[in-house]
Amino acid sequence: MIGKPFINEVINKAIEDYLKYKETPNDIHMYTFPVVAIRTLIFIYGELDIINPYITKNEHSLGGFNSNITKYGFKESKLQDFKAQFLKFGETSQRPNYAFLNIEKYLIEMYFCKQKAMGLTLENQEEFKSYLYLEENTNPYIMKSLDAYVVDKQELTTYFNSLAFENAHSFNIAEIPKEVLIPEAYTILGYNLDQIGNMPNTDLRNINNQVYQFFHIDPKDENKDTMLQKAVNYYQKYGNRITSGNGYVDLLLFLSVISTAIFITLLFAFKIL
Repeated sequence: MIGKPFINEVINKAIEDYLKYKETPNDIHMYTFPVVAIRTLIFIYGELDIINPYITKNEHSLGGFNSNITKYGFKESKLQDFKAQFLKFGETSQRPNYAFLNIEKYLIEMYFCKQKAMGLTLENQEEFKSYLYLEENTNPYIMKSLDAYVVDKQELTTYFNSLAFENAHSFNIAEIPKEVLIPEAYTILGYNLDQIGNMPNTDLRNINNQVYQFFHIDPKDENKDTMLQKAVNYYQKYGNRITSGNGYVDLLLFLSVISTAIFITLLFAFKIL
């Protein structure tokens, strides 16, 4: 190696070995773990995206190593750790070698980022697995490395299957929005609005049920918001709940009270005239 290494010494040496021995794919140098990791990157991104940045020493600029690796959605922060793990891999002889496991998991994640973006076939996914250190992979070099670096040989298989399942089912985990009622409904029952705003969803649902129960409104009624507003308005004006135990009847009762009040007002006005 002449001059500054590309990214770091381990990655630089792995790329050098790949270029030196790629015409003899069965050579033992092609099965050292760092070289297999480079070969896996090449399978995912293509040789140009990995080798060209090495030749031009372009790690950070447009069209360089970083932008090529992250173009399908792999996060920049994870990429920095991915590169650092190559140095950690050679610094320990402990088993399991966590750097080994981390590099493999990052490679699996990179692949599924591309699969999600490009819609790769299941056949491509099966071919990708031949590069991974999975217990099902019968390549003798793979099996030897598993014995050397891993305690639980199912760990990477489990991780691969979990990402494959998630990718196949397109999970999108989103927070359920809070159902916040009109502020007056809470204050009537003595709740502080700041407390309501900071309350987790489960507790808020329980409070909402208490509000509906107080005003005798069925929380499953499609008109519950309108009925709650009318009930709160009545309570604020007359100091009591307008209730019958049935939301529809409560609305009719509310309207009848209003009609009666209007009738009495008109009758009084006619008497004056």
